[in-house]
Amino acid sequence: MLKQQVSTSAASYVQTAADKRLLSAYPFSLNFYTDPPPYELTLNEFETYALARLKVLKTCETARIRSKDAKKIDEHIESVVSKELPLARNSQLKGGRVKAKEAYDQRRKDHISHFILRLAYCQTEDLRQWFIKQEVALFDYRFRIEESAEQEAFLRHIDLGLAPITPEEKQTLSIPLQQTHGITPEELKHQTFYRAPFEQVLDLVASRRVLLRNGYAYVSQKDQPTLVSNAFRHKLKESLELTAKALPRMDEDDRLTPILHSLSKQYVSKEYDPTKSAGEIRHDDVDSLESHFPPCMRNLHQHLRADAHLKYFGRVQFGLFLKGIGLPLEEALVYWRKAFHRLTDDEFQKKSYAYGVRYNYGVEGKRTNWTPYSCMKIITSNQPSAGDHHGCPFKHFSPDNLRDLVGRYGCGDSGASEVLRIAKAGHYQVACTRLFELTRGEVHKQANRIAAGGDAEGAGGGGGMVETIEHPNQFFDMSFKGQDSWAGRRRRDGGNAGSQGGPDQSTQASSMEVDR
Repeated sequence: MLKQQVSTSAASYVQTAADKRLLSAYPFSLNFYTDPPPYELTLNEFETYALARLKVLKTCETARIRSKDAKKIDEHIESVVSKELPLARNSQLKGGRVKAKEAYDQRRKDHISHFILRLAYCQTEDLRQWFIKQEVALFDYRFRIEESAEQEAFLRHIDLGLAPITPEEKQTLSIPLQQTHGITPEELKHQTFYRAPFEQVLDLVASRRVLLRNGYAYVSQKDQPTLVSNAFRHKLKESLELTAKALPRMDEDDRLTPILHSLSKQYVSKEYDPTKSAGEIRHDDVDSLESHFPPCMRNLHQHLRADAHLKYFGRVQFGLFLKGIGLPLEEALVYWRKAFHRLTDDEFQKKSYAYGVRYNYGVEGKRTNWTPYSCMKIITSNQPSAGDHHGCPFKHFSPDNLRDLVGRYGCGDSGASEVLRIAKAGHYQVACTRLFELTRGEVHKQANRIAAGGDAEGAGGGGGMVETIEHPNQFFDMSFKGQDSWAGRRRRDGGNAGSQGGPDQSTQASSMEVDR
């Protein structure tokens, strides 16, 4: 377990057995994860803890993609960390705001979940690099928000060898230190500097934020988090490589192998169970629901209406999506027959279109109850060719066509440029999520506030960025639930439940007609 060296501030609240257990196992909320957890846990805990941490790590990734503003990034990370992996600080324990048992359970979960994902993400270089990058981002966030006294105590505890330079050395280097850091002689007196081998802070060297002398870098107090994060990265990289060598000996455990395999796949996608938020719909409801469709499905729907036809992969992608939003088999057969209205009944049957619909619903062929395609499946499989309309617009559309599609969502020039920038960088799902935030996000946030017991004007509930969209049906469900909750509140309140950000049904209908 962790060394028993603790800060005076951490020791000051020790009163009970629970306090002593916490202090012995986890004297700090911060952790370098140098020792594996010596605990037994159930398979359910194993998977639950891992999924909670995975959600946090994916948030660390997408927050940095979706915003360059440090404050917004921290707010987005905090919104997920506080739910999935909260960590009480020692100052909260001293103030009595958090009990020792609660803090112990939180830190234990954090400790265990880190090591579970180590097992899942040590297997390939790509997985290791992704895991290291997100874990460093999480550690960096936690270190930065910690109180300075706890930061210093934690650094003494883990002993990175970061001793401040002596007053004599500071005096000798006073002129170059002032020039490098752009500070006055008076400011120099009150700043602490650390000396470290330059290879430990290559990023600071590259940005010319350190003074170099004889193979050492002189790092200011404000850049200390970079020193600590780099040390964390180095230790984690070494540990993952050792774990990868030891993992084959664990493969004999049939209970853990499928869970670890599933976890390692989820850094690119995850399963989504459509909630059929619209209930069971009829064939003639589909057109009126188009405003809630994600771009990939809106594109298919509009081409189906215009051409009275879709090629095979387009029919499968759109048909399974409609199944997921609540279109039952009998209504689906009617819908597709009417959509292909240029064909006679005989042609429709001979071309096996009806068979294809029944196959999707699991009543023909292999009789598999097929599920709607996830974003990752749409992005990576069955690439569209000439005459095809399936696929992901953010990946498969030309820049001009994508700009035209995004523009029709009415997100403004700056919003459209932001979405296109994200898509160009290869973050297709994040681009789709950002489009949702710009066009449906306010209604979604108002629905969350109402569900949380607040009002539609902003009291109560959550806000900020929405969870990254990883499934077309997730886009639909969030949009429909948001509009449905908002509209229901308007009806209950006589039409006064917050006019901001909530277009009425007539506005929606008009916008749909323009789109078509």
